[in-house]
Amino acid sequence: MHHLKQCFYHGFFGFAVLIFITIIFITASLNAQNPKTLLFQDVDTAKKEAEAAEAPLYSPGQYETAEKNYMEAEEGFKKGKNLEDLKKRIEMSRIYYLKAIETTNQFKNNFVNCVNARSDALAVDAPAFRPEKWGDAEKALEKAARTLEDGNLKSAKDRATKAEELYRKVELEAIKANYLDKTRVLIKEGKNSDVKKKAPNTLMTAEELADKAEKQLVENRYDTDEARQLAQEARYLAELAKTITFTIKQWEDDDKSMETIILESQEPIQKISDALDLNARFHNGIDEPTDAVLRKIRRMQQSIATLEQDVSDRDEQIKALSAHVEKLESQLGDLKIKEESLSQLMEQQRLWREKYKQVEQMFTLQEAQVLRSKDDVIIRLYGLSFDVGKSTIQPEYFSLLKKVVEAFQLYSKATITVEGHTDSRGGDEANQKLSTKRADAVREYLLATGNIEPGLVRADGYGENKPIASNDTRDGRRKNRRIDVVIHPQK
Repeated sequence: MHHLKQCFYHGFFGFAVLIFITIIFITASLNAQNPKTLLFQDVDTAKKEAEAAEAPLYSPGQYETAEKNYMEAEEGFKKGKNLEDLKKRIEMSRIYYLKAIETTNQFKNNFVNCVNARSDALAVDAPAFRPEKWGDAEKALEKAARTLEDGNLKSAKDRATKAEELYRKVELEAIKANYLDKTRVLIKEGKNSDVKKKAPNTLMTAEELADKAEKQLVENRYDTDEARQLAQEARYLAELAKTITFTIKQWEDDDKSMETIILESQEPIQKISDALDLNARFHNGIDEPTDAVLRKIRRMQQSIATLEQDVSDRDEQIKALSAHVEKLESQLGDLKIKEESLSQLMEQQRLWREKYKQVEQMFTLQEAQVLRSKDDVIIRLYGLSFDVGKSTIQPEYFSLLKKVVEAFQLYSKATITVEGHTDSRGGDEANQKLSTKRADAVREYLLATGNIEPGLVRADGYGENKPIASNDTRDGRRKNRRIDVVIHPQK
């Protein structure tokens, strides 16, 4: 045992010395860098952060001031001006970049609807389809941003609302131009060709969805999510009808039998099954091998999530080791204490991984997806559904929520957050309220049946603001309409 301890200390000390030498080498390398790089490194970091935060858009005045000071500092450096003057100019630039980031965050937090409206308009290529009206919306946004920079929140709010209205209008027109106009042309072409005979149902569904999308745009101009999705689906089906027609004609030209067509249709599933090392068999139809593929994919996704958390655990251990190495001047006795601290961390992580596995095994793939986010355990309740627009929990889901209570009870010290989420269809405010009501309903059920102290469980509604999948697909919207139960273990 004594020999093992000696090995550990020698090995650990050798690793620490190696890290220490590396740090010295890196420091020496930094000192040998270009003087301009060293002089500007802090302001360059602030500049990158400001650009990543979209400060030029949401805090144009402060960003412009930062840029002006930055360019003057660069010019002064080239001309060899006084170092102290340069440092003042650089610091002024850095301060204004940071101010621009702060104002940008303030804008995004206070005027969420305006920011979302701009993103939605961009998503349908509004600048390309309606450049002049896009420019008007951008000018309105700039006025709102500059007003906020001046500290006038109320006036900025009014101007942001105006910008939001302009973005929604240009989005609506872009949707019509980008999706509906082209879709109408495709449908008309289909009606005047063999598509009407070869793929009548697909063509008819495309037309129905286009009509529904146009109706949505007229009746609910401030919530274009559903209209956009319907228009996209309509265009897809109109194009699909053409492809179906082309394929059928090829079959007819090649005089293919139904048997050959069916066997060829199974080939894509067969290839996917082979890649996943599954033995696909089609004697009972295509559903069984398809379900087997989906199950395998879900298991792989779960494994990936577990591996990502393992990496996070290792990162935490490396950080702990790095913190120890920074104090190499400490006595060997201190290293013993640090060794025990690291051992405790690793043991705690091991115990929590075991509990996570227990929670994971409680739920089927149809009931929930169990994830880890650092120490937190997320139970994504895909198996829990609500009636449209309602927040009442049906009795058929009581057994599922009982499992949630049992998962929580595995932890001696923990709290719970129940998160409600919706897809993007419907108004922002209505979605926010509905998600909150559903989260509250689950919280109340857990408290009523789990003998849990009320202070340990909170409920939050996020509406459509935290999607985990695309809202442009049916399956994506299904995933976004969810309840997440997050268990927070306490150290």
